[in-house]
Amino acid sequence: MMRKTRFLDQTGSQCIEYIGVSRLRDLSAPLGAVHMMKGSLQRGTTAFESEKLFGRSLADTFDAPDYSCGTYGDDHSPKFAVTRLSSGPRDLEQAPAYRPDPALLVCVALIPTPVGQWQARYNGQQVGVASTRPFAVTVLDLQASMKMLVKGPFDYLHFYISKSFLKEIAADGGLSSDISFRARFFVEDLVIAQITKGILSEVKHQQPLSLLRLDQLSLILGAHLIQSYSSVQHMPVAPHKGLEAWQKLRSEELLRSRLNGNIAIAELASACQLSASHFARCFRLSYGVPVHRFLIRLRLEKAKELLVDTKSALSDIAMESGFFDQAALTKQFSQVERITPSKWRKINAVTHSPIVRRIDCA
Repeated sequence: MMRKTRFLDQTGSQCIEYIGVSRLRDLSAPLGAVHMMKGSLQRGTTAFESEKLFGRSLADTFDAPDYSCGTYGDDHSPKFAVTRLSSGPRDLEQAPAYRPDPALLVCVALIPTPVGQWQARYNGQQVGVASTRPFAVTVLDLQASMKMLVKGPFDYLHFYISKSFLKEIAADGGLSSDISFRARFFVEDLVIAQITKGILSEVKHQQPLSLLRLDQLSLILGAHLIQSYSSVQHMPVAPHKGLEAWQKLRSEELLRSRLNGNIAIAELASACQLSASHFARCFRLSYGVPVHRFLIRLRLEKAKELLVDTKSALSDIAMESGFFDQAALTKQFSQVERITPSKWRKINAVTHSPIVRRIDCA
């Protein structure tokens, strides 16, 4: 009998994971929607994982018993994916070979990797862990030949990003799409470490990343890879001007209508008649924060309205405000307001008690 597990994605759609197949039940989801996968290792591949090194295929390669994955892009060829792999103690063993893929794989060690725990022959060169450091970053070109020796325990966050998407980012910045990338092994990269730390809480609790969050991550990481690991000498100067007034109004309107984050940067950019990366840069200049952080502001505004104007349960308010669950609402609310939603409600709620007149009957 085929085993299956159920869980919810950020938009509330129920996902069913079968052995070898993982797909959204909501078949009306638009192209480019987020797909979430998690589970224990079962040999097999999903419809779009057969030759791509993320999700179950990545778990197969590392023989990792536990994994979780979120992807963004076309169903048949996702351009960006985030996968967490972990394993307990195990002997040093050779990992299976993988098929060449026009993409980069960025591996971040969530726990320090001891010297000698990971070894490889990459493009004919012997490489490995030179020094132990927290959040060490490895950047691999998946078109290069590599044989790996892996030892546990390990816990990695992997960012898969296609070269076609990297070329889009480069072209959008006025750069040549004819670029090559350099591999690096267990180096310090403060930018990628910060990107990882920014989503670590959701990853550790296996909370789905929204479409908007994955989209924002892909643009930031893509630009950084081009700047720091490619043949490009200089990135274009960032714009000094933010969004026009009408563009800000249109952006806020769209974000308020999609508080669950089920919207792509490209859709916001198109509504403002800008390219995706140019929009993201202008948005940050206008609001001082990236799009997904501004969306959290809007969610908290909505939550405050509901806390004051309704008697709804916190779990219902969380869902209506676009948060994954009550715990996510409480965490974000407490970080910003320095007080829990329930205490804030008691302090700020308006009492709508009827006016009682005393009538004396003589």
